[in-house]
Amino acid sequence: MRNHSFPFWVVLALLVDGVLVAVTDEVKPVSVMKGDSVILNTGVSELQSDNTIEWIFGDKLIIAKMEGKKISIIVFRDKLNLENENGSLIIKDITNEQEGLYKVDIRGRYETSKRFNVTVRDVVESVSVTEGDTVTLHTGVTKKQRADQILWKFGDQVLNTDLNGLNNPVNARWSNIDLNDQTGEITIRNIQRDQAGVYILEINTSIMILHRKLCITVEAMKTVSVKKGESVTLHTGVIEIQGYDLIKWKFEEHLIAEINQGTNLFILEDSSDERFKGRLQLSEKSGSLTISDSETTDSGVYHLNMISSSHTVQRTISVTVKAFIPDNHTPDSGLHPGYVALISVIVLVMLVAAVTLVICYRTRNQTSEFI
Repeated sequence: MRNHSFPFWVVLALLVDGVLVAVTDEVKPVSVMKGDSVILNTGVSELQSDNTIEWIFGDKLIIAKMEGKKISIIVFRDKLNLENENGSLIIKDITNEQEGLYKVDIRGRYETSKRFNVTVRDVVESVSVTEGDTVTLHTGVTKKQRADQILWKFGDQVLNTDLNGLNNPVNARWSNIDLNDQTGEITIRNIQRDQAGVYILEINTSIMILHRKLCITVEAMKTVSVKKGESVTLHTGVIEIQGYDLIKWKFEEHLIAEINQGTNLFILEDSSDERFKGRLQLSEKSGSLTISDSETTDSGVYHLNMISSSHTVQRTISVTVKAFIPDNHTPDSGLHPGYVALISVIVLVMLVAAVTLVICYRTRNQTSEFI
């Protein structure tokens, strides 16, 4: 005998007094931004003439009804509407007042009920990057199913016109976008300043509804150049790093510093040739890296990788350390030593000749005065 196990949210169909009843314990999470519109879907493709629908907010408050084609909005009248075909609830311009548990009961030949837990967020996440960075915006989806809808927008402009995740940028401006078919996340390579703005993510799957906004600011690219012996700080561009789970600094291919929020790990790890030994400082607040008493061997390419649940930032910083020339050191003229010696002799002869002429002139004047 085979042992069948089902997840707790599985829908069971029961025949009660000749009526097919769908029973479920699933509560579908719905997370949206304040001001958004969202649809709570009944899951019914088309209602029958004998169907009656009740939408309940909280425990017992009936907020909307539908009997046949007659629609009654009882609570939140300026916010709610029902779709004629399937009785799905539309919430417009949502606020914290509409946050809570929703339940739909469908009665008739086929009876079912579904529950939704709606949360409303008012904070738009800010992401600060530098021109030329690579930025990946995550969806949180491990593997997209065929019916899953994942939509990315830039303001009102749709970035992926195919909801199944095919990479189809709307114009050449977005030719540096890659779309992951498996997760629906987008990667913006070599991000430019005209790509700064609000990015909107809308996800609708069988297990969740999620709306998220990220405001990306793009700063001008900066070159880093210092004199030997000075300190140099490589900035992450963030004030607080609580939003990042992992921050890594690499010099060429060597890991030199890391902050791991998940394991409370804080590491300063020198490269194998120990060129940075004792000269690195990592800010626990911002994640910025400071190199003290810089050497010319510190010149090169530094890689920053910052990972959070919503996005990943990859940055390349080129550092140049110039050799320090003391004040009492005569810079190299670039001439051959023989020419330098010859010029020195000529200058000396001219100087002696000038001094001799001055002495002769003064002696002659003095002789004239005496006579």
